[in-house]
Amino acid sequence: MWNRNLRIIWFKLQMDKNPYIAFSFPIPLFMFTEILDCTFDLLAVICLFVSKSLISSSSVSVYTIKNLVEMIIILLDSLVDGEPYDLVDVTADRMRVSIKIR
Repeated sequence: MWNRNLRIIWFKLQMDKNPYIAFSFPIPLFMFTEILDCTFDLLAVICLFVSKSLISSSSVSVYTIKNLVEMIIILLDSLVDGEPYDLVDVTADRMRVSIKIR
């Protein structure tokens, strides 16, 4: 929906040898939330037709995947609330990695 605030997650990789060259990857967060919402709805319909007695402890069930998608949706909703911030800013082995929520 276009009435939401546009939040973008920026992945940036930069090497110490040449600080003028950096690779940036902007990804809109609303795309992830829309895809996960659709996936959650689809899994809810599938769960209507799958019996809970078919769940075995050694395999991943549809109910487990549905709960996992629901937790990821909640996590992404908490990322988009509030002001812009830096999520990760790490320098290791002459490589700088930063993840920013804007």
